[in-house]
Amino acid sequence: MSPEFLAELKGRGQLVTDYILNYPAIAQIAPDYLREGVTFYVRKGGKRLRPALVMWACELAGGTTEMALPAAAAIELSHTWTLVHDDIIDNDDLRRGSPSMHAYYRQTWRDQVGEENLESWSRNLAMLVGDIQQALAISMLNTSKSIDPAITQWLVNNLTTSWTTEVLNGEMLDMEFSIQPWEQVSEAQILDMLDKKTASTLAWCGRAGALIGLGKLDLENQLVKSIETICRQAGLAFQLQDDILGLLGNEAELGKPVGSDIREGKKTIMAAHVYARTDAAGKELIKRVLGSRAASSLDIKEVTDLLVQSGGVDYTQQLATGYIQQAQALLANLPDSPAKQYFKEWIDFIIERSF
Repeated sequence: MSPEFLAELKGRGQLVTDYILNYPAIAQIAPDYLREGVTFYVRKGGKRLRPALVMWACELAGGTTEMALPAAAAIELSHTWTLVHDDIIDNDDLRRGSPSMHAYYRQTWRDQVGEENLESWSRNLAMLVGDIQQALAISMLNTSKSIDPAITQWLVNNLTTSWTTEVLNGEMLDMEFSIQPWEQVSEAQILDMLDKKTASTLAWCGRAGALIGLGKLDLENQLVKSIETICRQAGLAFQLQDDILGLLGNEAELGKPVGSDIREGKKTIMAAHVYARTDAAGKELIKRVLGSRAASSLDIKEVTDLLVQSGGVDYTQQLATGYIQQAQALLANLPDSPAKQYFKEWIDFIIERSF
């Protein structure tokens, strides 16, 4: 990524962080340890790609940063509550290089609660944090005063029904696939799950921003549809690349445990592709290790080597590249603007990123 793009992304991220941390309703949250939790992930930082997409999409459609800021903050906080809950479901103690929400509460409440009740206490607190974040996101959408009320109403309804349902459907499928035999889960089903769980959020960013910039509720507008599709295709590539990095990346750079997807038994395109083509020994290795919380470092390495040497990683990379090429072709047809250049650099970053 160019220094200019990094500076742009950092600037957009700071706008959203400031908006969330200074949002008036935050100060009303009590007790203080619950308020601390609501802003915990926000204060950790992050790439802030999703809110940046809302703002860039808005500008591509003729709007301004200020118009898009409430919606950008809303989707960032919505994404955050899904991370808080997802970390509980996945038993992940690390997020963005430091403790996940429930792990943080486990550390800070150990002396007051005691070991017997500590786990349930910390998870319950984290769940409440996510619930408050969801409510705040809806509130933020309703504060927009510079856009058509019809768009605001659509955004609220869509976020609370279509988007939430789709994302949680994807999460549920991810959980369901982890306990199903490999023979019962196809690559097409996994791609559908990834589309719901990850790509749908980026598609929402593109559509929401474009509608705000357009200034009218026209869901069939070609520019709106193109931006939404660009974000969805790039979102699929993003998740496929994320799965690769979850296998081969650097834990310090990623800010989450490498190999955790294997221990959780997540059905990835890489593993599904290899399982369908490997021999009996390879199938047995995948069945034995994927989904085993007790999998050793050696077990993880054996599976990793199998997925690499049997072409699973290359195949997944090719799929991701295909989605990127589709997004790039659509983007090329849009009017030139600074926002279009930011989209281009973001799409390039997805396929090249190492974190």
